[in-house]
Amino acid sequence: MRTSRPVSLMIAVVAAIIWMVSTYANASNSWDPMNFVLRIAAGALTIAATAEWLVLSVRESRWAGARARGSHVASAVRRSAGSRTALDDLFRAADRRPTPAQDLATVTGGGAVLVVAYLMERKVRRVSLRVGLDAASVESLESVLGAAPHRLFGTQPPTRGAFERSAYAQLEGASRSGAWSIAVPTADVDLLRYVLARAEEIR
Repeated sequence: MRTSRPVSLMIAVVAAIIWMVSTYANASNSWDPMNFVLRIAAGALTIAATAEWLVLSVRESRWAGARARGSHVASAVRRSAGSRTALDDLFRAADRRPTPAQDLATVTGGGAVLVVAYLMERKVRRVSLRVGLDAASVESLESVLGAAPHRLFGTQPPTRGAFERSAYAQLEGASRSGAWSIAVPTADVDLLRYVLARAEEIR
C-alpha cells in the first residue's frame, strides 16, 4: 500500500520540526553523538518524505489531467512487489511486503498494481505503469509501449541506465507502433508478461 500525500506531508513536517528543535538545542554545535544521530535521521526523513509527497503530487496532477481529457486512467493503486520502496516499508511497517503471487491475484481479481519501470530509449526514461486487466491499465501500457498486440522477443539484464540494474530485467518487444525496450523489476516480469499477453483481449 502506498503512502498518501497527507501522510507524507505530515511526516515531512514532523521530521523537519524535530530537526529544527535538535539543531537549536545544540546551537553551539558541540559534539553530542545522540544529537548528531537525531539530526541526521530527522533530516534524511524530511528529505525522503518531501520527495515522496512531491512524486505523489505530480502523479495525482497527471491523473487529474488525464481524467479531464476523458481518459480511463483511474485512481492510484499500490506499488507492485518489485516497485515497493524502502520508504513504503518505513511508512507501512505493519504491512507485509506484497509478493509477486499476491500481485497476480490482485490483477486476476480485477485490481491493478503500479510498476515503476524504465523505458530504454536513447535517453532512459522512468515511467509508472498501471498494470491490470482493466481498460485504464491497458491505456497506461499503450501510452508507453504502443497499441496491442504486444510481442515479447526476449529478456536480458539491463545494459544501461542510472538505476539499480541488478534488481531489473530488460524486456525487448514490439507493438503496432514499433519496437520497444523496457526495464522492469525482476519480481514483476511474470506479471507484466501475463498482462501484455491479455491486453488485446481487453480491448
